[in-house]
Amino acid sequence: MKYKEIAVDSVLSRSDQVRQDFSEASIDKLANSIAEVGQLQPIVVQQQKDHYLLIAGERRLRAVQKQGKTKIAAVILTAEISAAQFTQIQLVENLQRQDLNPLERALAIRKFMQDNNLNKKTAAKQLGVARTTLTLWLNILNVKEKYQQEVLKEDSPITLSHLSLATALAAKTCNPVKKDELLEAVLKYNLSRKECKAVTDIYAKYLHLPMSEAVAAILLKREHLNLKDHCSKNTKHNSNQSIRRLLKAFTNVNDNLEQFMEQQGEISAPEQDELLDEFFYLYQIMGILIPDLNKKSLPEFIDHLKEK
Repeated sequence: MKYKEIAVDSVLSRSDQVRQDFSEASIDKLANSIAEVGQLQPIVVQQQKDHYLLIAGERRLRAVQKQGKTKIAAVILTAEISAAQFTQIQLVENLQRQDLNPLERALAIRKFMQDNNLNKKTAAKQLGVARTTLTLWLNILNVKEKYQQEVLKEDSPITLSHLSLATALAAKTCNPVKKDELLEAVLKYNLSRKECKAVTDIYAKYLHLPMSEAVAAILLKREHLNLKDHCSKNTKHNSNQSIRRLLKAFTNVNDNLEQFMEQQGEISAPEQDELLDEFFYLYQIMGILIPDLNKKSLPEFIDHLKEK
């Protein structure tokens, strides 16, 4: 291995390189940087009879070519490089520099594993990453192209973590349809990773629950948290201590109900009757305090509140 400047036109790229997508804007930015401060990192090439074969540094090569330069700094490998070693070198460099998009990275890692007959544990060791990280990266290959493209978008709610949770849910329920249903819900309702995880947690207790009901429970909790935050801000400016105590009491009841549902989820018929008695009594009291409650049906009143 040696270091020297070589002719730019003597360097040939390999068609089977890991990275396939090269942003012109990114190349222009790198070219401007090289013009200002010089080439800080050499490319890596393998010496052939009458040319050099590029091993690592395609972006640097393209940036130097854009500058119209005739020479480029290079590390020259004199030893023979196998196709597997070539892929490994490119993968490691691109992973360290984070130059690959999630789909390119996963496709390259899968090819590397297949070409070398490696399992995830061995591949992760050779690439210098944790096995759990490697598994997370590869999950993008287990979903439809629609969701793969969503991960690549900057403004999409779907991330690799969402894919991981959806894949795990499909495995847990032995139902691959659940994966698509959950990812569709993420897109439709902009579910965060935490909310997505909460949906999968529901299935730990209710394995055959329709996805719409599981998502509805999470959206209800989201609305409750928003309302709780809204009430908290408003009560700071409310001088009526009695009202503040009532609002706090309602918040505590809601929190206790959510905690009960998460921990137990089901109650006996007699206990249901007792809770309904308390609910109807509370509903009657609220009807006295809020006359509009008696003028509309409960669904109509809820719609009225949503419009405010």
